[in-house]
Amino acid sequence: MLRIIDRTFSCLDNMSQDISALLSFLELLIATEPDGIELSGQMFELLSPLPEYAGYILRIEKEADKAKFPKFCRFVCRNAAKQDEKTICEILLNDMRESYTISRYKDYKRIRIRGLSDIITTDYLQVFAHLQKVFHGEIEYCPTNRYSFATALASEWLVNGSGSTVVTSFGGIGGFAPTEEVIMILKLERLRKVGKNYSLFPEMADLLRKITGNPIRMDKPIIGNRIFHVESGIHVDGILKNPKCYEPFLPESVGLRRNIVIGKQSGTAAVKAKLDEIGIAYTPEQIPKMLEQIKANSDQKNRALTDKELIEIARGCVA
Repeated sequence: MLRIIDRTFSCLDNMSQDISALLSFLELLIATEPDGIELSGQMFELLSPLPEYAGYILRIEKEADKAKFPKFCRFVCRNAAKQDEKTICEILLNDMRESYTISRYKDYKRIRIRGLSDIITTDYLQVFAHLQKVFHGEIEYCPTNRYSFATALASEWLVNGSGSTVVTSFGGIGGFAPTEEVIMILKLERLRKVGKNYSLFPEMADLLRKITGNPIRMDKPIIGNRIFHVESGIHVDGILKNPKCYEPFLPESVGLRRNIVIGKQSGTAAVKAKLDEIGIAYTPEQIPKMLEQIKANSDQKNRALTDKELIEIARGCVA
């Protein structure tokens, strides 16, 4: 069984203390059905009583802190000195030259490796095999995003059978692989909840923006609000004929919708589709004139046209 542990709530200590937004986000996160949700002690104290969920994990600074949280049965602790059934020992490996150090934990049943982002520059599958050879227990892999390949590493760890558990964070907060990206990759590979709909992602993205105070990039995979906006003529034509040419999943499956944007890169197919969408009648002979004016206006404004601007051009051409 492939497992995703989400650690978003162990990355929010220095962010907004908006309890309502945090609890709303937590409830939505639970609805995505992660295999574990990791919290910091601060988040636990702030949000208690937590929404009912069986997979909470508490991040602690030292092993003695477990006594302060008797309600938890799972903990993660950096460089835990001893192994027990409740505690996952987290090891920070800054680069692959440090991978040999996990042999020190050969008597542990389970560890979490955080880092190893540089292995994307080499034969990472060989590094994965080496890790499994040196350590015979269960490894949770938490790749960091120093080289912007955390999603690729997390996915490869699971898809290629190197390991069964990755640790991620929604939106990649804290510098980890984004939970939503790993979820969708596994879904597309038919390795996780194939029929599940994730239309709650945009609401989660809005709450994360509110909590952190940082905007979500419009082109961010999965949760960017413009990732299904298309303008290029050949791109639009391909999508209209067969969406799978450009879209690995339906926009609606992640709570978004496709939007044809009209501008200087648009072609005949895009203009016709947009006119049909907004209910403007036309004849095929009128399209070239419209297209000429669209390109000129878009070039002059140095941006795509709004629906209102397109309607004005269309009405002028069909009058």
